[in-house]
Amino acid sequence: MCIHCLLFSSEKKTEPLPQTLDKSNSLESQGNLPSDEENPPNRGKKSKKGSTRPKDHKYTKAYKESMTLSNFLKEALIGLLLGDVYGVRDKPTHNARLTFDQSEAEHSAPRGGTRRGPGPGGGSAPPGAEYLLYLFSLFEPFVGTSPNSTDRKPDKRTGKVYNSLYFHTLAFPCFNPFVDLFYPNGVKVVPANIGELLTEVGLAFWIMDDGGYSHGNLFLHTNSYTLEEVQCLVTTLQTKFILQCKETLRRPGQYAICIPKKELHKVRKLVSQYMHPSMLYKLGG
Repeated sequence: MCIHCLLFSSEKKTEPLPQTLDKSNSLESQGNLPSDEENPPNRGKKSKKGSTRPKDHKYTKAYKESMTLSNFLKEALIGLLLGDVYGVRDKPTHNARLTFDQSEAEHSAPRGGTRRGPGPGGGSAPPGAEYLLYLFSLFEPFVGTSPNSTDRKPDKRTGKVYNSLYFHTLAFPCFNPFVDLFYPNGVKVVPANIGELLTEVGLAFWIMDDGGYSHGNLFLHTNSYTLEEVQCLVTTLQTKFILQCKETLRRPGQYAICIPKKELHKVRKLVSQYMHPSMLYKLGG
């Protein structure tokens, strides 16, 4: 079976899920996800009265094997893995898990205005936080703990310390094909058949995850990929989505993809319906 058939079933594409986090489905924060998927927080611990606490059903083998991804989430995951989402399998016999991580620096507001909206508890949240909580609402059935916040190491160029919001999924069999596709040797690559896998939904999440709006243009920050991989992505955007774009050298050995201002009306038509409101500023207009 081809990888495209493996990842995408004949299921009808689902509509975008709700844009806000349903706090009733959130779990209380329990710290970082343990690396051993079979040892969740509080599993098997005894209460003061000596009774064993019931284990979280999300950690059970039956639950994990029963879980599947909708086609919407499959398409979204292709774009997310092109972006900042990190996947790992500790061993070939282990299931894969994902890490979602966004910093305020990655989604700073463009000049001329702020991009903040309602945050958790009714306060003000930067777009990166709103977007991360939206991702959490989509993948919550696969997550064992709530998002956590931490300070990153100082930026090497500016010395500034940025706050980062992140969460980890548990390990699930349904993630395995995606992590194997993007990490065949443990290092993230652009799949050779990305043109078959990337859809409008995937493009929307790639832009939300890795896009930036500057001087009227949309940039996709592909710094970690080789020139050949960036050129493959450019070809996909040109041939599948009919978008004029090009790779541009940002730093020695690091390339970004520039989609010029005149093409952004096409991009908006393709992806606006799939984007979280806090990220629409990346499309200009």
